[in-house]
Amino acid sequence: MSEFRIKHIGIRTDSTEEAASTAALLAMLFDLSETHETASAVWAGDLFEVMRGDKWGARGHVAMQTDDVEAAMESLRAKGIGFRENTVRRNAEGKIIFVYLDREIAGFQFHLTI
Repeated sequence: MSEFRIKHIGIRTDSTEEAASTAALLAMLFDLSETHETASAVWAGDLFEVMRGDKWGARGHVAMQTDDVEAAMESLRAKGIGFRENTVRRNAEGKIIFVYLDREIAGFQFHLTI
C-alpha cells in the first residue's frame, strides 16, 4: 500500500498582484519562510504555490508526495484512476517521479510526486 503526504497546495489566482498578496498573507499567517517567485507562481514557503492561472484545476492543484510514484499509480489504477500520460516526468534511471491524475476533485487537480 502506498503512503501519501501533502507536499504542497497550488492555489489559482487571476493576476500577479493577487498571487503576490495571497502568498504574502499565507506566509505571514503560518510563519512560513519569505515568499519567492518562479515563472508561474509565488511561493509561501514550500507549502503554498500561488499560481497566476493553472493548466488544470479550476481552483488549483494538490501535490501528493509518495516514495514510489509508480507503485502509487498501480494502487490508484486498481481504484479506477487514470493518469495524464503527457505529464509524466522521469528521473535519470527512467522511473516515473511525477504525474497528474486524469480528473479534478472538487475543482482541484491532483498530481503525484516524490
